[in-house]
Amino acid sequence: MYLKEVQIRNYKNFLKERFLFQKGVNVIIGENDSGKTNLMQAIRLILDKRMDWREREISEKMFSESLDNWQGHIIIISLRFAELDIEKEEEAVLKYISGNKDNEGSLTWFCIPDTETRKSLAECKNVIDLNDKRKDLTINDYISVLTCGAYVDFLDDKIYESMVGDLLNGECKLTEKLNESYYGYEGKSGFSGIDFIKNRLIDFTYISALRDAVNDLKQQYNPLMTMLRQIETKICDVDKQQVGKLIDSVNDTIGAVDEIKKLSQGINDKILESVGNTYAPDIVLKSELSGDIKDIFRKLKIKSKHNKEFDLDTIGLGSTNIIYIALKLMEYSYIKEMENLKTKYFLLLFEEPEAHLHKHVQMSLFENTGLEIAEGIQVLMTTHSDNLSAASKISCMNIISKKENGSKVMQPYIGLEKEEISHIERYLDVKRSELLFSKSVILVEGDAEEILIPVMVKKCLGVSLDELGISLINIGSIGFENIYKLFHDLRINKKCAIISDLDTPVDFSDTSQKNAYNRGKERKKKIDEESNNNKWVKGFFGKYTFEIEIVKGNEKYIDALIDKTYSKDTTCKVKKKDIRDDKVEVYGDVVLKMASANKKGWNALMLSELVDKKCWIPEYIQNALVFVAKAALGEKRNYKKIMRHYGEAYTDVDVLSIIAEQLEISLEALLQAADDANNAATVIKLLGKVVEK
Repeated sequence: MYLKEVQIRNYKNFLKERFLFQKGVNVIIGENDSGKTNLMQAIRLILDKRMDWREREISEKMFSESLDNWQGHIIIISLRFAELDIEKEEEAVLKYISGNKDNEGSLTWFCIPDTETRKSLAECKNVIDLNDKRKDLTINDYISVLTCGAYVDFLDDKIYESMVGDLLNGECKLTEKLNESYYGYEGKSGFSGIDFIKNRLIDFTYISALRDAVNDLKQQYNPLMTMLRQIETKICDVDKQQVGKLIDSVNDTIGAVDEIKKLSQGINDKILESVGNTYAPDIVLKSELSGDIKDIFRKLKIKSKHNKEFDLDTIGLGSTNIIYIALKLMEYSYIKEMENLKTKYFLLLFEEPEAHLHKHVQMSLFENTGLEIAEGIQVLMTTHSDNLSAASKISCMNIISKKENGSKVMQPYIGLEKEEISHIERYLDVKRSELLFSKSVILVEGDAEEILIPVMVKKCLGVSLDELGISLINIGSIGFENIYKLFHDLRINKKCAIISDLDTPVDFSDTSQKNAYNRGKERKKKIDEESNNNKWVKGFFGKYTFEIEIVKGNEKYIDALIDKTYSKDTTCKVKKKDIRDDKVEVYGDVVLKMASANKKGWNALMLSELVDKKCWIPEYIQNALVFVAKAALGEKRNYKKIMRHYGEAYTDVDVLSIIAEQLEISLEALLQAADDANNAATVIKLLGKVVEK
């Protein structure tokens, strides 16, 4: 048994989203405020018996931000469990009450108008009556209901409309009595199926991102004490008696210490002196350490074998979290083994396990602890960590991305063959896993592009690729098609631009250049075919190599690079003249030989130190930037920053004055105000593409 799916409708930043999970460890990744914690809260509403009542209390804020008007709508959170074993009592109950032939079961939480409110809403005869009634609704007219056996697809708009109606057009289909074919079965009086399932079938633990590991480890019911309580009954009588004798011996030894005996006698003498023999009690100082195994267990503490000063209050947060996480994971397996539970299903919700942990510890924790989760234990883990994302499998991954109308949930493996998934999982190392977190992606295949493009964007536009939400990934020799297939309607809904070269020869007599050109044409053909059927992927090609493409418009920086590369003045003079030649075979030969002399990567690094605010970004790269970041470039905070940067670089006083004086100014207006003499500047060209209809 395992949690296969979570359907969420109208809850917080999820309008209608589906999470899919596998057995073992599952990772949920996403940017800040995308909804990772909201997913955890949704699951907890159904399973967490220890959830604080303030978190469980229904409120208007629970309803999706994407609803125009929450009044009259309902919230649905449905957990779907798979591979139920009907030979196991608890799982058989869940299957029975779910009535699903595929050995699957469900628990579903609804936030819904109460019985009287549903009745009055359903009685409305037209749009005006229904709107008036909805306006009067408050959260006090709503109740929460937990059911089992609901197995319709709540994300299907037709199903939802059958349950709730078309509220905008005056139709409400909420009924006084809940339709069990949609809602499933409530846990009414005399029916204890849901409580039976929650209490007997599922054991649940939630570890918050804002956890206080030190405080949690000191609580009465911390993981260590839970495991110690499990072994109390397993300790044999012989061991208990032996421990009891040792404790008695310790007590006697303490009482026999000379100074303690003298103090005891002194107290007796003082009592006799005070009240006399008749009324004086005869006292003795005696150690009474308990020999009861339960009392001894309560005194056990986590200590270091080598460091006597080791204490939970003094060690770092990282070490404390390592101990806490290890105990939590061990607690599951331990309880199941000690209680000989055949059917108990354990679910661990774990927010940001990387908190306070060094990146190497993160990797070790995931690989050595997380991936060896025992049968019957499932972990749902949220993370911001590139390290954990790289170590996890995309087949066990959900990605949450913020959109204008709420968050979108994506599974990067849907529709891919096992072999394709395996290839991608091997490829996604720590660096390349950035593509899972960013808003958009640019793929390149060379060190020069990886080094120079981010620098040119930052210096020319005044904003970084990171600020625009773009990850630039060097795929090396992997092949674009092995990565861009992640970006698809079925998988990751993010724009992916591919920047590559056609490698048109500058010398057609050179066989290696002709071979490279043939590979370039074939590469472009494949990418164009993908782009024609996939709106998320598009290729942008330079006619020649990247080194040749960046020459025109950047001659003064190439001049400086020539001076750094060659020592003879005559050589430098000739090469500087040649890069201004109109013939590509002339200026191309100069930069290709220079890149070869310096080594391509180092050549790009040297050039990156020379470019400034007025550098020229080749047009095909501009087009790629607009494809992946048109929305970001069109945001006021970004285009104002970019145009201010342009104004300072080109001393365009009119643009700087408008930005300083007008808080609300459109990008079109700023571009119109720019000095016509700078129309060929990268910033003006690029932002002009953003406003093109």
